[in-house]
Amino acid sequence: MGAWGYGLFQSDNEFDVVVSDIDEEACKLAKDPKLTLFNTKNKKRVVKKLNDGLFHDLLQLFVRKEWNHGVIYLAVLSMQLGVRILATDLTYVQQTLNRTPMYAEAKAQVQKGLDGYKGEPWDFESKGIVETANASSSPEEESGGANDWEKQMGRMNKDMEGWKAEEAKDPKPNPEPKPHTQLPQEEKERIEEAVKSWFNFQMAP
Repeated sequence: MGAWGYGLFQSDNEFDVVVSDIDEEACKLAKDPKLTLFNTKNKKRVVKKLNDGLFHDLLQLFVRKEWNHGVIYLAVLSMQLGVRILATDLTYVQQTLNRTPMYAEAKAQVQKGLDGYKGEPWDFESKGIVETANASSSPEEESGGANDWEKQMGRMNKDMEGWKAEEAKDPKPNPEPKPHTQLPQEEKERIEEAVKSWFNFQMAP
């Protein structure tokens, strides 16, 4: 299928590359070969591991690797589970989101989550393949037919590959997160104002 939308978790690439690689690294750090962060059957056990330091350890690892999409999707997966995330860690995720190319719909979903997350499981409201296929107005109808839809999906996959290549050669990695640090109040206010301005611009008609 490739991809079926422009939101979070609406492409095979996200599951086959991003989510799979995050799970692989989580298994290594937790020394738990069965650990998975997406649609896990052992939510309480996974959340406890993430709350006990696994989330922050993974975040530090992905920042050192300069893997921006890993940072973002780690936060997304963790917010879906209701993991406790330090304010400083959320700030790093926000900074990473600001400088990482993503489709506008997916980026808006992440931004909404970062703006509203309070430590409870967050629903990003992404539609799966079946929901998308059963939607009253299908992507094929909106795009002018099956051929146009296939072209769009091909472009999406090509774009994602380009983003991965761009991320790999990014000369400006984020600074490594440091545990238990606090930002100055004026810096917090500056970041909050910048986030609000960016979000308002994205949502403008």
